[in-house]
Amino acid sequence: MKTLVIYLCLLCTLTAGPIVKKYNGLFMPISEQSPDLYYLLLNGQTIIGEDVRVKLDDEDFVLAINETRTNKIYQLRTRGGMLTHNAIDSIKGQDQLRYLDLSNNKLITDLACKKIALYFPRLERLNLFNTGISNKGLTYLIDLQELKQLHVGLTDVTWDVANEFRGKMESIGGNDDLEITTGFNKPALGSIKHGKFLRATYQSNVIAGQLNPNFKVGVADEPAKSNEKYEE
Repeated sequence: MKTLVIYLCLLCTLTAGPIVKKYNGLFMPISEQSPDLYYLLLNGQTIIGEDVRVKLDDEDFVLAINETRTNKIYQLRTRGGMLTHNAIDSIKGQDQLRYLDLSNNKLITDLACKKIALYFPRLERLNLFNTGISNKGLTYLIDLQELKQLHVGLTDVTWDVANEFRGKMESIGGNDDLEITTGFNKPALGSIKHGKFLRATYQSNVIAGQLNPNFKVGVADEPAKSNEKYEE
């Protein structure tokens, strides 16, 4: 295991270009078993000089992608930059991309969703947390029929529309394995497949006599409040 870690760290150092290093990034194989598939990490900002903060923009992103040459990117994570939908064009053709994290890039809009769906139809995980997308963006993502996880918290995507989108993914393309999170104070939308499994498991336990079908979770009565004022 130690040898593997040293090998991957050395390989990462050898393969990372100057722009990737500028943003304290990583470019390395995802595993020893898949040496031809790569993980690319680009931090959304870097510090130059004593205290000059520089945000990752489309121009530097394109340069970083060019440094990866013809290598196949499986997982791409870049958070907190100033990327727009134009950045997506530079990774067009990465048909092995399965995980894309663009969270906290607030300039990412619905047009980016349109390009993502068009360029990466086999995407499995997409993180658009705290970006500029709206409900319209989900209409473009309907073609991502292999999508398993979607994060759209702190965006203009509403819970109701996200729930409707999850239902359409199942009815249109048979994708019942999609989980969606829409915010910290909103219930997560678990996969329909997992929900069916839980219901089936519950029913089988009822039939087996291990659960009481009439059991209800109640809320304990609150203690009566006194109208008397407190006096010392």
